[in-house]
Amino acid sequence: MLTALFGVAALVGAATVVSGPSAEAATPLPITAVTAGSDDGNVPANAVDGDMGTRWSAEGDGAWIRFDLGSALTVGSVSVAWHQGDTRRATFDVQLSDSGTNWSTVLPRAVSSGTSSGPEAYDIADASARYVRIVGYGNTENEWTSITEAAVLGADGDSGEDLPYGTDGNGNPRTDDCTVSTGSDPQGAVDDASDGDVVCVRPGDYSDTTLTVDKPVTVRANGPATVRNIVVSGSDATIDGFTVVGDSLDDPSTGIKFTGTGHTITGNLVNGKHLHYAIACDYDDCASDVLISRNTVTGTNNFGVYLWGGSDITVEWNNIYDLWSDEGNDDVDGMRVWGTGHLIRNNYIHDLNANKGEGEPHADCVQNYQNSSRTVESHDVTVENNYCVRVSGQCLIMQNEHRPTADIRGYTYRGNVCESFGSQTIELGSVTGGVIENNILRGGADGHVLTFHSTVDDLDTTDIRMRNNVLVSGGGSTYASGSRDALSDDSDNLELLDPSVADDWREFEDNPDAPVPAINPADFTRFRDLAQQVDVVDEGSTPHSPGFTHDVDGATRVRGTAIDIGPFEFACHSHRWGRAPRWEWQAPGVSPEEAGHSAPRAAAPTPGRRRAAPRRSGRSARNRTRWPAAPRPAARRRCPSGRRRRSRRAGDEPPRTRWCWPPVAASSARGRGR
Repeated sequence: MLTALFGVAALVGAATVVSGPSAEAATPLPITAVTAGSDDGNVPANAVDGDMGTRWSAEGDGAWIRFDLGSALTVGSVSVAWHQGDTRRATFDVQLSDSGTNWSTVLPRAVSSGTSSGPEAYDIADASARYVRIVGYGNTENEWTSITEAAVLGADGDSGEDLPYGTDGNGNPRTDDCTVSTGSDPQGAVDDASDGDVVCVRPGDYSDTTLTVDKPVTVRANGPATVRNIVVSGSDATIDGFTVVGDSLDDPSTGIKFTGTGHTITGNLVNGKHLHYAIACDYDDCASDVLISRNTVTGTNNFGVYLWGGSDITVEWNNIYDLWSDEGNDDVDGMRVWGTGHLIRNNYIHDLNANKGEGEPHADCVQNYQNSSRTVESHDVTVENNYCVRVSGQCLIMQNEHRPTADIRGYTYRGNVCESFGSQTIELGSVTGGVIENNILRGGADGHVLTFHSTVDDLDTTDIRMRNNVLVSGGGSTYASGSRDALSDDSDNLELLDPSVADDWREFEDNPDAPVPAINPADFTRFRDLAQQVDVVDEGSTPHSPGFTHDVDGATRVRGTAIDIGPFEFACHSHRWGRAPRWEWQAPGVSPEEAGHSAPRAAAPTPGRRRAAPRRSGRSARNRTRWPAAPRPAARRRCPSGRRRRSRRAGDEPPRTRWCWPPVAASSARGRGR
């Protein structure tokens, strides 16, 4: 179904752990020799001696162990048992070579499960190689790479094109634990099941069935199995692998509706044009302690995931894209979030085009908008490590437009990549307290990157802590008028100017009929590549919120003695293998050429050591520009501002005139060897 996905799962920290049989039985390949770059006395031979009580260990970023197969053989996966793998997660690459000199990284930035000390198999596309190398980048506790046992497995007939987010709609083929199986009456099988049963549904068209699950059972589709809708209640039910298509408009209104506690909703595809809500809890009685994971939502009429309230719901690794309304001017949001204690992490929300449906609906990634008499609160919610790209509206909007109290408060918004084309990228209205840190926020083509204001009389937006963010304006201002007054901390935020945002906006919205792929692999690499082109390394400061341990691409955070600005933590290996061109997002001020800086050149990194980041002069108190202070040249050009469209929910100020320099051509020089 999908092509060009090779290796993407690892790039976003979701390495494919093979837990069941492959398309073909994978055979362990002979290992004739094993070597390593270093060890601490736990020698490399320990990794292949068949003894789980021994291990190979080495410290440092880029520690490696190499397996020689004796001749070129087809490799389909590697199996690794990590020392203390049940208490910490290791980050690593898998590389192949025919010569032992030139290496191809086939599984970059993979991350172990952290739940098992036994062997875990990591799938790759079948490829020929004589040498296999595992390059380690430490674990969630320290900088050591420690392997108790490893094996290289042969061809398994697998392309390695596993989805990094969501599902392809082919269900879950696992059958070894099925206690009930059916190919004709899924609802009857669920009704007859006892608590703890696993009901396996064979592939088929059950699109006239509303599947009601009100007991602690697992209901699993063993292949493409289509149902009308699913209603979950009670406790501890699992819904796994179904395709939900709905029926007529508003009948039903929700694809998968849930209430109760302890449920798992995973691996489902919701693709019904007449559904208003793809996955949502009950309006009057939400839920608690629910996991919504690895589902795909596309083509629905309004909303991807809607939490009407509830508590402690985790929404992760979902793919939500190409939603639009054909009913007129109504909202189209990736997620709406009410309730307390929720964790919204590692989701991919993309391609929400206002011009695709009727009435140009307001399209946002994550919204919390109170414009009615409902008194549900929403606070202490973490929104972390999500990709929100190509969205007509805002990346995050939280507004209180009704209540005279701060019902919406205490959000932590960290490690996200945001690219939105609305009047602002983040908008907070009458919201008190919040943390916005280590994000890339790219927008402002039609207004501002950030708008913090009052939407209720005598209730201001206050105590917003901004730290370590890359703020990229497309031609408007970074902050709307008065927005800085809401900040209680404004530390180490880098403000840049990127006139191409307006071009990207026009290209996206002016082509609403363009095909939308479920996964665009470039989304997971281009922002990291851009971030390597400015001086963000070791320039940040300690985040306000605890527990921020991994980047949006799965890398361990923090790796060095200081913290990097933005959602990526760079280590010395991040520049090692290829070109790192100059940053093309232009800071307002002086260009590097005019300041006397040449393009950075690569230097051979010292294994296990870190180079100190060079400090540049001319930093303002708010860290808004990194180029050294120098007189402006006589010739300059005004940056294009793109189209103007007034915000529907916030008063705009006229954008300031911003000056930028002609784009600097990407250099062929390699990046610094950090």
